Amino acid sequence: MKVYYMKNKILLILIIFIAILAIITYIIYNYRINLQERQKINNEYITYSKAQMLGTELVSIMNRTQDINTKNGIQKDDDGLYIDNGENSIKVYLKLKYEDDYSTLEIEKILNAGTENFIKNYSTASFKCTEITYHEKTGNVKSLTFTETDD
Repeated sequence: MKVYYMKNKILLILIIFIAILAIITYIIYNYRINLQERQKINNEYITYSKAQMLGTELVSIMNRTQDINTKNGIQKDDDGLYIDNGENSIKVYLKLKYEDDYSTLEIEKILNAGTENFIKNYSTASFKCTEITYHEKTGNVKSLTFTETDD
């Protein structure tokens, strides 16, 4: 009877140990997958900062940013602008030439109004990423600013 009791106790301890090990492995795996995804997104946005691009390419960036924010469940305010959550929200600003100065516009305003007018007016305009900021807490890209250039 004591042998049977000892076998059950050892088996129970072994099952608990395996369950804990499986849970820890799952948590580490998910953490690594999320880390790789964040690094992939950061690297993607960093490549934008090194290139001159047309307005049509900028529309692709706008749509990609909207998809990322939607996937991450980023909330919008009453004006339809994404709210910074301090972790994984991404804001994109456009500095468009207006007479002798620049006017700054959030991409959500363009996306909410429809990209057709932007494409019609700025498809061949040249843009350059002039600023990238990162979330302090996570190191993820927080915002990008694209400025219309004369090139």
